Amino acid sequence: MTLSPDIDALLDLAACPADRLWRYPICRVMVRPATRTFLTPNHVTALHTLLAVLAGAAIATSTPRTLFAAGLLFEVRAILDCFDGALARAKGMCSPAGRAVDQLGDAVGFVSFMAGGFVCLSRAHGSCAAAALVLATTLVAASCTAAWDLFRRRLTSLVTRGYDATGDERRELLRASTARPTAALQMSRLVLEFQVHVLDGRLSPPSDEGSDSRTDGPERAVTPLGRAVQRAAERNDPGLRGLLLRVGLVGGDNLLLLLSASLLVGRFVEAFPLAIVVGAAMLTHTVASMNRYLQEVARAEI
Repeated sequence: MTLSPDIDALLDLAACPADRLWRYPICRVMVRPATRTFLTPNHVTALHTLLAVLAGAAIATSTPRTLFAAGLLFEVRAILDCFDGALARAKGMCSPAGRAVDQLGDAVGFVSFMAGGFVCLSRAHGSCAAAALVLATTLVAASCTAAWDLFRRRLTSLVTRGYDATGDERRELLRASTARPTAALQMSRLVLEFQVHVLDGRLSPPSDEGSDSRTDGPERAVTPLGRAVQRAAERNDPGLRGLLLRVGLVGGDNLLLLLSASLLVGRFVEAFPLAIVVGAAMLTHTVASMNRYLQEVARAEI
C-alpha cells in the first residue's frame, strides 16, 4: 500500500508540541554540521544529563536568579535531548543500547530536577508535603512518558509497516539486556515491563493478538488493524489526527515544560499540584482514547 506523502507530517503530531514547534527545527539546523565531527549521540546525552544536574542544583538554591537560570538550563537540556536522537539517525547509530543510554540520561536529569524541587518545596511547605508532591509528580510524569513512548511507537509502526512492531522491539530489547546486563539496558527493560503489564495489556486490540509470536523481519504480513490504520492515515482521518495529538500531549516532557516555564515566571512551587492534575487527566484520557480508536478501526475493517 502506498502511503500519503504527508505521512511524516501526520506522525509528527505525536511529538511533544514543544519538540515539534521549536526543538526539532533547531536540531535540524544543528545536525548537518555535527555529522561531520567526532560528536556521537552519547556525547550529547552526557552533556544534556550534566545540564539537568546543574539545573537541579540551581533549583535547590531557590533564589529568583538561580530558579530563572534553572529554567533556561532545562530548556537547553530538552533541545539537546532531541538532538541526540536526531544525530543518531543522521549517523546511522540508532540501537537499543543507545536508546537505553538516552533513557538513563533522561532519568538522571529528571531525578536531579525533582531533587532540586524537593529542596525548594521543603522551604515552602515542609519536608513531608514536599516529598508527597515530588513523589506524586514523579509517578504521574513517568507514567505519562511510558504511555507516550508506547503509543507513539505503536501508531508509527501501524501506519508505516502495517502491523504493531512493539512486540518485535520488546524481544530485541530483552535479547540485548540479557546479553549485556548494563544499568541503562536494565532500566529500559524496567520501563518496558511497566508498559507491557500496566499499559499494553489493556490496549492490545484483539485483531493483533498473537503478533508477538510471528516471525521477525521485513516479511511480516500486514494485519487487519494495520491495514485499517493505514487507510485512516491515507484519508487524513480526523480521528487519527486527534489521537496522535493527544499522544503528543501525554508525554511527561509536557509536564517538565510546565514546571520549567514556572521557574521562569517565579511560580515554581505553585506549579506542582497543577502538573499532577494535568498529567493524571491527560494520561487517563489518552489511554481511553487509544483503546477506543483502535477497537473502532479494527471493527470497521472487519
